[in-house]
Amino acid sequence: MTDVLAIAKKYFSVTSLDVPPEYAAMKTSKMSTAIEQYNVAGLGNMTFQHAKGMMGLMKMEMMTVTPLERDLPLFSFDIIDVLGNYTLIIELYDVMLDKTDKFEIALADIKKDYADLPDDDRGEHWYDSIKMASSVSKKGKKKALAERCDELFARYMEAYFAIAKNMPEVADKDAKRAASDAYVQGLLDNGGPSTDIFVGMLGKEKTTEYFKKYIFGTER
Repeated sequence: MTDVLAIAKKYFSVTSLDVPPEYAAMKTSKMSTAIEQYNVAGLGNMTFQHAKGMMGLMKMEMMTVTPLERDLPLFSFDIIDVLGNYTLIIELYDVMLDKTDKFEIALADIKKDYADLPDDDRGEHWYDSIKMASSVSKKGKKKALAERCDELFARYMEAYFAIAKNMPEVADKDAKRAASDAYVQGLLDNGGPSTDIFVGMLGKEKTTEYFKKYIFGTER
């Protein structure tokens, strides 16, 4: 799998953050999860989440980059591997203070190069109005998809961090944090596929802390 840390470190200083044991690794009868959280200096929060279920037959790798200091979209990535069935989900959410199409332009050509891979219909969700057109969802057999999906993800990450590096930090960081937090609060208020799982595991109050402090880093 793409070494996102290595890509991020080409452009920014990245520092590991301490996550309390109760959230760093969790286990229930249905699923076990572990997370790693990082501060990307001058950009924001980056968290990796690793999950297993179905006695190891289901594996998920997830990542979020939450922009708190530069005016970027929020970047969310998931790989779900279940019995050789493989799903890649890359979603960018418009939490920008000043609207720009530079991300859509940069990512459109990359997305086009993988148009032959089978798309996955994610259905309708409350956040569709802020989900950017550069978002990607692919689904098929792991043997057929994994290598090229990993290449696709690496190219998206490279483009995202390269654009970020050349952007100035925002003047109003409180407003930028609030814009990203509004998306996270929307997940908590309206639900979502993974959000609902964690609310079931932890309850609403602990899920709120888990998401805002450690997954997305929008709460100090």
